[in-house]
Amino acid sequence: MSELDSTWTHVADIPAQLDMGDLYARLNSLGISHQLKLHGEWVQLWIEYPEQLPQVISLLEEAKSTFSPAISGPPALSFQQQLQKVPVVLILLLLSVLGAALVSHAFPLVHWLTFQDYLLVGESIRFESAEIALGRGEYWRLVTPVFLHFGIFHLAFNGLWLWELGRRIETLTGSLHMLMIVLLMAIASNLGQYLWSGPALFGGMSGVVYGLLGYIWIRNRVYPRSILSLPGGLLGFMLIWLLAGMSGFMELLMGVNIANAAHAIGLISGMVLGGWAGAIDTGGHRQ
Repeated sequence: MSELDSTWTHVADIPAQLDMGDLYARLNSLGISHQLKLHGEWVQLWIEYPEQLPQVISLLEEAKSTFSPAISGPPALSFQQQLQKVPVVLILLLLSVLGAALVSHAFPLVHWLTFQDYLLVGESIRFESAEIALGRGEYWRLVTPVFLHFGIFHLAFNGLWLWELGRRIETLTGSLHMLMIVLLMAIASNLGQYLWSGPALFGGMSGVVYGLLGYIWIRNRVYPRSILSLPGGLLGFMLIWLLAGMSGFMELLMGVNIANAAHAIGLISGMVLGGWAGAIDTGGHRQ
């Protein structure tokens, strides 16, 4: 959200975890120009015209009875209902499991899903230029590396965060929106990793996971939504994990190569998409 003009009037600070949808809908229906600004654990409500302050305060008092308590996640639905609301997340999880199984039990087939095609020559890998595969129309390679996971920890870590972050977004925005942003994040993170590292065998959903994190981070700062409120410390933990990976510490500690460029580009792409979506939210709630 851009800085508010000095003529705007601050009405109240409302806990960020409360669902204030009824109040916002009422303000919109009455044509009351307003903005929201996230400030720590609070959402600040501002109005453009001070003469409307008594009316807004009255509406706020009326709406207090409709505020529902904070849920640091999607609305309280049964597990089955949650599953029905997030088909894209479920498909991504299933494809990730299949990708991990392919790596573990059918490795000769993995080359069909990597960013670059390759040949196994003895114990070495001979990579084909990505441009050649794309020239043959194998455009799925821009996306499919995200489904390849190298080990149970890799799969579990990405699967956990994909569920935790992805279900919030898909529940709020719908499956088509979720599918589109995941495809964009996957392409951006895979392409970024390829341009950074050159020929290499890489994969995993972590670039998309960081994209979802960046999306929630920025969208919720531009226009706060209770369903996008993350548990305290989660954002900081994930950013520290990213920096630790980029420093080389995690590679030294875990003894594996980490696709740091995919993580960073995924995060940036998610922030851009989240800012765009938040701007649309803000525009829809200003008269």
